[in-house]
Amino acid sequence: MTYSLYIAVLLLTGLGAGKLAQKIKIPTVTGYILCGLVLGPSVFNFISSEVYYSLNFINELALGMLALSVGTELHYRVFKAFGKNLIIMSLGNTLFTGVLVTLMTWLVGMPIEYALVLGPLAMSVAPSGVVSVVKEKKSQGEMTQNLLGLVAFDNLQTILTFGIMVAFVQSFGNEATSGFLLVGMVILDILLAFLIGVVSGLFVSYFIRSNTANDKMIVLLLSALLFNSGIASVLGLSPILTNLTAGVAITNLTSRKMLIATLLDRIELPIFILFLTLAGAHLDVSILGQVGLIGMAYIVARFLGKYFGILLFSSFTDISKKVRYNLGMGLLPHAGVAIGLASIAERTLPQASGAITGVVLTGVVVFEIIGPLLLGKSLDSVGESGQAGQFKPTDG
Repeated sequence: MTYSLYIAVLLLTGLGAGKLAQKIKIPTVTGYILCGLVLGPSVFNFISSEVYYSLNFINELALGMLALSVGTELHYRVFKAFGKNLIIMSLGNTLFTGVLVTLMTWLVGMPIEYALVLGPLAMSVAPSGVVSVVKEKKSQGEMTQNLLGLVAFDNLQTILTFGIMVAFVQSFGNEATSGFLLVGMVILDILLAFLIGVVSGLFVSYFIRSNTANDKMIVLLLSALLFNSGIASVLGLSPILTNLTAGVAITNLTSRKMLIATLLDRIELPIFILFLTLAGAHLDVSILGQVGLIGMAYIVARFLGKYFGILLFSSFTDISKKVRYNLGMGLLPHAGVAIGLASIAERTLPQASGAITGVVLTGVVVFEIIGPLLLGKSLDSVGESGQAGQFKPTDG
C-alpha cells in the first residue's frame, strides 16, 4: 500500500471511532487512540512500526500545533491572575511526581541511574490529550485556565529537569567537571530553543499586526511552526519548547489569542485525527507483560504524584476547593513528550537497552486511555463543560 492509502484509512477509521466514542459518552480522543490500538501491532498490525515512523512528520506537525496552542494561553493576564498559583502547583506536582516515581521504580528493581531518568519523564503531560478534550467539551473556567497553564509549565520543567538528570547520569564514573559541562550544554540548548521561539513569534506577530488576510496568515503560521520544529530537530533542541515559546510571544505581542485559535481550528481536525490514531497504533499492549512490576510501579507512582501533588500544593494557593480536588486528574494524559524524551534517553544511555522506553510506553498505554476519560469527568464535575465564550480572561 502507498502512504496515501494509509492516511486515508487512518482518517476515515479515526473519524468513525471518534463519532462512536461520542455516542457512548467518552472523549473522542479516546476513540481515536483505541482505533489506532486496533490498527496497530496489538491487534491487526495494519500500521506497522515501519509505517508509523514513515509518517513521523505528522507527529512533528501535530505536536508543534499543540505546543503553539498551549503557549498562546500564557498571556500576561494569565500570569497576573494565576501566575503564583501555577508556579506553586507546577513545581509541587512535578517534583513530587518525579521523586515518587524514582523511589518506587528503584525499590522494585530499576537500577538507580535509570530510575533517576524515569522521574523527570513521568512529570510530562500530553498536550494532545488535554487540549483535545478541552476543545471537545468547549470547556472554560478556573480549572481549564489553570489546567492549560500547568500543561505548559509542567512540560517546561520536564524538559529542563530531564536534560539536567540525563547529564548527571552520564557523568557517573567520570570526572565531576564533565557533569558540569553537560549541564551547561543542556541549559544552553534550552536558551537557544527559547531564542528561536521568540524570533519566530516576532515574525508571526508582525504580520498579525499588519492585518494580513487570514488565508495568508495560515501559511505564515504553518511556516513558522514547521521552521521551529525543523530547526529544533537539526540542532538537537526541543521542538515543543520552541513552538511553546513562539505561542507565548505571539499572544503577548499581539493579544490575539483567539485569532491564532481560529486559524488553527481550520486545519487541525484531520491532523489531530491522524496524530492520535497513530499514537494508538504505536502502543503495543504486549509491553505490559514485559516490564512487569517496574511498569506497574511507574503507573501507580505517576498517578499518585500528579493527583496528590496538586491536591497538596494547591492548598497553598487561592483556587477553589472543587478545582483542587479535580485538577490533578486533568494532568494524567501521557504521550508525545514522554515518548520523545525517552527515545533521547535511550540514545544518550545506550546501556539502558530499551528498559527506559519499555517502562514509559507501559505508562503511555494506560494513561492515554484513562487520562482523557478522567479529564472529561473532572471538567464535568467542576461544571466547566460547555462554558466556552463565558470566561475569557486572555482574549485580546
